[in-house]
Amino acid sequence: MIGVVEWGGFTLLDPWFLLLAPLVLLATAWRWWRPRAALPTAAASLFADVPTTWRQRLLAAPLLGKTLAGLCLAVALARPVEREVLPLHQEGVDIVLAVDVSSSMATADMSTEQRVRRMDAARQRAEQFAAARPQDRVALIAFARYAELRCPPTLDEAALGAFLRALDIVEPGGAMDGTAVGVALAKAVQVLQKSEAKSKVVVLLTDGQNNFADILPVDAAKMAEDAGVRVHTIGLGNGEATPFGMRPIDFQELRTIAETTGGAFFQPKSDDDLAAVYARIDTLEKQPLDDPRYRTVDRFEWPLGLGLGLLLLALGAEVLLFRRVP
Repeated sequence: MIGVVEWGGFTLLDPWFLLLAPLVLLATAWRWWRPRAALPTAAASLFADVPTTWRQRLLAAPLLGKTLAGLCLAVALARPVEREVLPLHQEGVDIVLAVDVSSSMATADMSTEQRVRRMDAARQRAEQFAAARPQDRVALIAFARYAELRCPPTLDEAALGAFLRALDIVEPGGAMDGTAVGVALAKAVQVLQKSEAKSKVVVLLTDGQNNFADILPVDAAKMAEDAGVRVHTIGLGNGEATPFGMRPIDFQELRTIAETTGGAFFQPKSDDDLAAVYARIDTLEKQPLDDPRYRTVDRFEWPLGLGLGLLLLALGAEVLLFRRVP
């Protein structure tokens, strides 16, 4: 039966046991004021000048101890409980950040006020995004011609941040240069294959089109769909630099990847736009919190222990210190 008495955050499940408290007080009053047997003795005036001892001053201590013990035991029998709020549980998301490190990411077109490279904006905003999701495991893949797992899925924000800050472009025109979007996405799906998270996400950022046929983006998107991985794609920058200015890039492959996997496509053209994109992805990938949960914790042991302790002290004092004749 649910308790009807609540006080100071505690609830009494069996409050009727508090009816024992008046009985304890009545028994105490009767014990204190009841007539006692008398023994013949000399006139009391003969003891008028005898000093009062500490035993006489504390004569009521055993009875008081028994009274307090009885009240504590009555509270213990009433079964006080405390309701504790259990920590809210939120399922984490496993996320892979796939960041393009091809030489074109050195293009400084992310701000009209100062020189901000695409690479600088990409790693800074990715680090801020990961740091704001401490409950999620986040991995990092860097890709150009090939895809490399720089940091496996981890909850260690500091370690992931260090890997992100170390990102930089590959050598322009070298053997590692290029944009293998399909290979990068396939690698990300492989990283998430063993994940047991309810939600598995890839955030793929690039400033170019796939230019290697090892794994086509459409095939990698199908792999992600089959694995239950949602992919958000980001087409970064204002286009491809040519001798005649910036040529717009067709990010249709990124759009197809996002549509196939149930993700979203974004095309930020500045550092501020990229910050807004990551903020949007953050809201899209929030897992709902469970309803608040509670548990009932018995606290009868406190008044029970106090009551038994007082009772033992009172009985011991009565027998050893305050023993008297009727």
